[in-house]
Amino acid sequence: MGSGIFGIGISGLNAARASLETTSHNISNVNTAGYHRQTNSQTARTPFFEGYGFVGRGVDTTQVSRVYDRYLERQLNGAISLDSYYGTQESFLAQIDNIVADQTAGLSPTVQDFFRGLQTLSANPKSIPARQDVINLAQSLAGRIQSLHGRFEDIRRSVNGQIQSVTENINAYSEQIASVNQRILALNQGSARVPNDLLDQRDQLVAELNKLVKTDVMLQPDGSYSVFIGNGQGLVTGTSANKLVAVPNADDPEQLDVAYGYGGGEVRIPESMLDGGQLGALLNYRSGTLNRVQADLGRLSISIADTMNRQHALGRDLDNQPGSAQLFNDLNPYLDGAAPPSPLVAIDNAPTYLQLKQLREATGSFAVRLDDPAKLAVGSSLKATSAGVVSPPAPAPDTPSLAFVSSVWQEAGARPAPLVDFATAYPAGVDLTYDAAAQTFSAPAPFVVTASRDIAGGFRLTDNNGVTVEFKLEGSPKDFEVLQIRTRGTGPASADAAPSDNANILALAKIQNQNTVVNTPSSNSDFVPAGNLAPNTNFQSFYGQMVSFVGSSANVAKVAAQSQATTLKEVQLARESFSGVNLDEEAANLIRFQQAYQASSKVIQIAEKIFSDLLQLGG
Repeated sequence: MGSGIFGIGISGLNAARASLETTSHNISNVNTAGYHRQTNSQTARTPFFEGYGFVGRGVDTTQVSRVYDRYLERQLNGAISLDSYYGTQESFLAQIDNIVADQTAGLSPTVQDFFRGLQTLSANPKSIPARQDVINLAQSLAGRIQSLHGRFEDIRRSVNGQIQSVTENINAYSEQIASVNQRILALNQGSARVPNDLLDQRDQLVAELNKLVKTDVMLQPDGSYSVFIGNGQGLVTGTSANKLVAVPNADDPEQLDVAYGYGGGEVRIPESMLDGGQLGALLNYRSGTLNRVQADLGRLSISIADTMNRQHALGRDLDNQPGSAQLFNDLNPYLDGAAPPSPLVAIDNAPTYLQLKQLREATGSFAVRLDDPAKLAVGSSLKATSAGVVSPPAPAPDTPSLAFVSSVWQEAGARPAPLVDFATAYPAGVDLTYDAAAQTFSAPAPFVVTASRDIAGGFRLTDNNGVTVEFKLEGSPKDFEVLQIRTRGTGPASADAAPSDNANILALAKIQNQNTVVNTPSSNSDFVPAGNLAPNTNFQSFYGQMVSFVGSSANVAKVAAQSQATTLKEVQLARESFSGVNLDEEAANLIRFQQAYQASSKVIQIAEKIFSDLLQLGG
């Protein structure tokens, strides 16, 4: 009887001691990341028959297990991946939003200052200081565009560096998971006897890995983890870890892609397959926002240079010479291509990477070309004079008309409209006949005269080849009075020289509010609209749309990051509520198991007393 009681007491003592150890272990790891509360499983020993019934033989501790819910862990990993994804997106988008929307570093204030300088020059066209001020403002505009280009290129290099760093960290975590897999396999003693702390370490490594890239985890029959990314690329398989590498893009070496090391080679993983985590955020940010912003800035730079150069070419400088000197560098080859050996190609239907590459290069090449203020084409190359009443015969007495044209100029327009110089297309000029009843002019084919869209009392002369001439009429001509529009003679000695004329500089200033750019296509697969589309927005509105796009993207990312942070917190609380260590509960368990230990000790003490008494009786 004594040995039976003694054995039962020993089993209870061991069970209580094991429970105290587990409880102490829980308390010690209350702040350990990824730790799951552990519990002991106990089973009553098989009883034996004593004739009067079955008598118990004590207790055995059969298992130390984790309080673990695979569904909660999977949900937590998904929440961690999305939280990291949106947090990274928010950080990078806020950075680029601060650049484009900044009133001091953005483009809008500089554009406004440049066109304000053109308006100022129109009040004093002969002033060399005012002309120099326009050139200085143009250089400020070019400098601001170059500054934006440099910032965006810095961000692009930063993204490349981040991709390189993240892939290296992914590889480090993959190797650690494979190493822990190996240790788990070496220590496993069956499904009921597993190294719980190693399992926690492995799950924590998987959670950290999900901060970098979204993963799918499969538990294998032998207890190891297989970890997959993308569309099934295995990062970890048992005790083996495969590597990711950041490799230069085949089409654009300045862009890093992510490749999967397999069979001694490298297989590029499509960006769309790598979602979640920092890596997915970086790739999505680059393809969805940074690429578009840089492409838009390139298109805007080309449009500014081309539209201003077109109009400048139609004017006259201070020496009454045609405005042959370009105001800005010609960037059209970056859209239209250039003859060999230039590598530039027409990008209307080119692959996206080539569109982006040439548009980025165009932004980097934006610069002021004109440095002589006297060469600034402020005046118009056209003149308009009255030839009197020609047909029918003038009534007697034939008094001269008091009407005159105060300003006349050719309007260049914007791409894709062709630029046709009036002087080249119509060297003899054109004669317009006034209709007093209709209060307008008639013109020979192919010309049409309409009221000006911008100027009160103005008229607009257009043909079917892209020539547009605007003029401002002062007073009322006589019926059938003929207005002759001609090209001015050249040179400072010409009778047509008009150094005080400001028509062309006003035409340049008007470009600020004219539709000169086509809105960007909504798809990320095409940064260049069809070449035959008419412009539908002006410079500042186009830039404003770019700012709005970035701001909207940044706000969406911010809201999503806040929402996902809340979701992650809720999942973490659910997981902690189920698997975490509760110090109050563990303190109660300590007392309970201590009492059980003391009670089992008392049982052993009684057994010893009984055994001692039996020995004395036998003596």
